Amino acid sequence: MRNPSAPGNNGAPRPRGAIRTHLGRKRTGARSRRSGYDTRPGELDRRAQEDLFDRLFGSFHALFDQAGERTASAFDSALDRACDTLVAAGEFTADNAERLRQFLRRDLLHRDHPAMTFRTGDITTAGTITCEGCGWTIQTMRTTLLPMCPQCAETTYRKTG
Repeated sequence: MRNPSAPGNNGAPRPRGAIRTHLGRKRTGARSRRSGYDTRPGELDRRAQEDLFDRLFGSFHALFDQAGERTASAFDSALDRACDTLVAAGEFTADNAERLRQFLRRDLLHRDHPAMTFRTGDITTAGTITCEGCGWTIQTMRTTLLPMCPQCAETTYRKTG
């Protein structure tokens, strides 16, 4: 049998028909494979969550600086106003805002209480995190959704820097 793209009797290549699967059905969808530069399915959601966290952090920081005082009530008030502002603008859902609010509160309180732990799936700011199980360290340069430990698959970390 001849290759379908081999020239026919008159020297011109044969027209190509529909691509069929090994079961004889027509193949649907694009003919090309995904390029290596495409993001993985969960990657876009992960980046979106990290960007939302950064926006909340920036909004909180601006409101906290405007307050002029460094009390716990000013801290909570600025965090609540930052969440409410972003929810009202349509950038967050109320559930997502509350989840990110808890992560941001924990991250900021960690500075005063370094014994706090972080878990896989939490979002944290840049720094060095160390696995509780094996001591493996991960250096993050930006806001990151924490993965399982690549060394031992442990899910608990301590932030060391």
